[in-house]
Formats: sequence, structure tokens, C-alpha cells
Amino acid sequence: MAFWDITNSLSYNALFNFIVGARGVGKTYGAKRLAIKRFLKDQSQFIYVRRYKQEFKRIANFWDDIAEEFPEHSFEAGKGVFKIDGIVAGYYIPLSTSKIEKSTPFPDVSLIIYDEFILDKGTYHYLPDEVTNFLEMYSTVARMRDNVIVYFLSNALTVTNPYFLYFNLEPPANKKGIYCKNDILIEVVVNEEHTRKMNETRFGKIVAGTAYADYAFGNEFLRDTKDFLGKKPQDAQFKFSLKYMGEEIGIWYSPSQYEFYASPDINRQNEFAFAVTLDDHSTNTVLVKSIRNPLFKSFIKAYTLGKVTFESQNIKNICKEIARLTL
Repeated sequence: MAFWDITNSLSYNALFNFIVGARGVGKTYGAKRLAIKRFLKDQSQFIYVRRYKQEFKRIANFWDDIAEEFPEHSFEAGKGVFKIDGIVAGYYIPLSTSKIEKSTPFPDVSLIIYDEFILDKGTYHYLPDEVTNFLEMYSTVARMRDNVIVYFLSNALTVTNPYFLYFNLEPPANKKGIYCKNDILIEVVVNEEHTRKMNETRFGKIVAGTAYADYAFGNEFLRDTKDFLGKKPQDAQFKFSLKYMGEEIGIWYSPSQYEFYASPDINRQNEFAFAVTLDDHSTNTVLVKSIRNPLFKSFIKAYTLGKVTFESQNIKNICKEIARLTL
């Protein structure tokens, strides 16, 4: 069952559509329905993407939840393809091996569904240079065609992920609704009927009032909190910048507040930059692990003492990862 209505985002005609929201609200279901209806209308195909091959272990059950909505048709999944009425309607491809498909043409594909594009803590990790991997796969499929749209689907885990960072995206300020600019759409799915029904279940009553309930039934991002967010004061002085995963963060210090501030602002006239990883290391940067710089050490110590304020959720999450790597 789909509580989410995909037609709202479709009406914007965006090329890349990032859909995040509560568990079970019907994001994948709605995308499957779109794929089926497009195929039945004009034989256009789709590609279903997950990050790793292991995530396709149960692909044979892909159609189980939606097949009954189309009782006149037959559905199959296996050996890399999806079939409707015995005809190939789509393909499933792990992003981790998508480069192998570079020479494979997909002239009839007009829809790509990337499921669980945001990762939570656990066994799996983002691919090295993940966004570039996806863009190369997209280019292979589209080959200059402007009609190949993408639906990136995920539960509301965190706003800090390679895709939002790469395209400099943030969800709507009120964490619900649709925001669309430059052919990229973000929708935070909030459905009151879904929330109400889940809250009425026995499980919903057990977890009522918890952070998990806010994430699973509402529109709160599970790994993001509002703690330590704020703007730097006027007396803040620039100290250095941190480069991590292609992002650069300015570190400032306020003598009146005795506190550090992490900001997108960087004083280029007085720039001193630390690179957190080898991939971030370039001209005029110093590898964090190569020296014991007292200024950087004082920042990390302030972090452990709760004396760092962050100007955005993305910056806060990035600094959390930097601290984890350097402590």
C-alpha cells in the first residue's frame, strides 16, 4: 500500500528526484507502480539500483507487494531483469559494479530507481567517489537523452550524505513538502494518515514519544538533532579550515564565548588548511595525522567537551566524522 503520491513530484518534471520520509510510507511501492504503468503504456523500461550485489538476494520477491494491484498481468524478477507478461520491463544493477555496464545500451529505459541511497550506521559503506559512480552510470543509460528521470529513495536517516553534499542540497526548512530548483527536487514525505495508523498499532504505542517513532512514523531525521547548532558571534576569529570528502569547513574561535564555531565561511586571506584524509590532501594543506598541531588538538578537545557550535546540520555531521577519525 502506498500512502505517498508520486504524482506530486512528477508534476515538477525534475530530472533528479530525492524522496525521503518515514518507513513504510510507500516510497518504493509508488516508484514500482510508476514503472509498471509506464511499461504498460508504451513499453518504456526502468532500472532498479542498489549499492551492492548482496542487496538483491531477495529480488525474486520484488513484485510481491504490488502484483495484486495488476491481476491481469504476470510479473517475474531474476537473472538481472524484471519481466511483465513475459517481456523485459526493466533491469536491476548494483552501483558497485555498474562500470561493467558502460558498453551496454539501454535505449528503452526512461526511469531509474535508486533505493536506500542514504546509508545508516552498519555493515555497508558508501562507495569511494560514489556520486561520480552514479553519474557515470546515469550517463551510460541516458546517452544525451533528456527523458531519463531518477528517483532516489530513502528513509529519513540524515541530511548528511554524499548526494546532498555533492549537489549542495538541504531539505525544506520545515522538513516537509517539496523543494525544486535547477532540475533537482527534494521531497520530505509526510502523510498524516500513515502517521495516525502507525501510532495506533501496538508497536506504535510501545515506541510512542521516542526518537525512533519520530523517524519511523513522522518526518524527523533519525541521526540528526538540533543540539549544538547556531551562528558564530561577531567577535569570532578565523583559525583554520578542515577539508574532508571534498568539503571545506571554516573553524572560528570566539574569545568572549570561549568556544569554537564550525562554519561554511573561510577567511581566504588568512587560510591555513588541514586535510583529514589522503584524498583531501592537496597543495597548501597539511595532513592531520602527520603532525600534532596544538591548534587542531585544542579544537578536538573542545569538541569532546561540547564547546563547538555548528552553523548547519551538515557541518555538524561532518565534524562528528572528523572527530571519530582523529580521536
